[in-house]
Amino acid sequence: MSIYFLPALLALIFKLFVLVYVLKGARVSTLFLSLIVVFAAHNAIEILGYFYFDQSMSDSMFFRFYYVATAFVLLYMLLHGIAVARMQTQWSTYFLIGVTTLISAITLFTDLIIAGHYSIGYSLSAVKGPIFWLFAIFALTTLLGNIVVLILGYRGAKSQIQSVRCTQSLYALGPVILVCFLTLIFKVTEVGINATGLIPIATTLFLAIVLKTESKHKLSDLRRLLPLSMERETTNNLMDLLDDYIRNSNEKDVYKKLQMEIEKEIIRYSLKKCDNNVSNTTKMMGLKNRSTLYSMMNRLKIEIPDRDSSTGPNSPKDS
Repeated sequence: MSIYFLPALLALIFKLFVLVYVLKGARVSTLFLSLIVVFAAHNAIEILGYFYFDQSMSDSMFFRFYYVATAFVLLYMLLHGIAVARMQTQWSTYFLIGVTTLISAITLFTDLIIAGHYSIGYSLSAVKGPIFWLFAIFALTTLLGNIVVLILGYRGAKSQIQSVRCTQSLYALGPVILVCFLTLIFKVTEVGINATGLIPIATTLFLAIVLKTESKHKLSDLRRLLPLSMERETTNNLMDLLDDYIRNSNEKDVYKKLQMEIEKEIIRYSLKKCDNNVSNTTKMMGLKNRSTLYSMMNRLKIEIPDRDSSTGPNSPKDS
């Protein structure tokens, strides 16, 4: 078999590895889970294409599925960007899903977008149908739309963290956007280069950048699914508290107990995140001063760290 399938295979393995932790945690957002699944499906179809080439298969159905998978990759990239920019609405999501489904149906069941395939070097390439331009417009619109919503999200950010999320998300999506643009240009201009093999690498770079930047910028909810992370431990503890509340909702004072335990868990997490530095924890939680935090910890019977560790030239002063 041609060695050119290796990038797609390695990309698929990486995404399946990430997906295992996502499913194991079972508390990832539906959007991010769907994004990983679509990326993995796209890689799997890419690998299948090399089997088709080596076995001289003439069925163009592979290309139809490949372009459908590409359409959904573009869709979920855009939905991810919209969510990061905090511009997501129910009607816009349904509209984008509907348009993508329509494009996919035309691709799968007609020859209007994909009319066949031909050999090109080490792989195969699809023959454009009479309205391939429709797919090209869809691809360009989703790619440009992704850039626009992230820029608008950055300019209209109501907090520093939102602006950071927008810039980091745009940075993470950069490789995918670049490769998709190149692939589309090659296809429209009929240049004899099959650039689609670069897409698995680009989508893998996206996830790699998210993994690298998540711990600092909180770009997505993936970090709380990573093994041994504070975020995952806290998330599991909070979900256990909620499950206990649901099971015992008819008991006396169960809500008050839940409220106290959630507050304790948040304070413990904040302390761990700040290496038990009370001054930094106070700032992170947006409290007025350290005395307020100490009072909360005494009330909730949380062990108070050594006060000396929270003092320093940059520590906020109590008022």
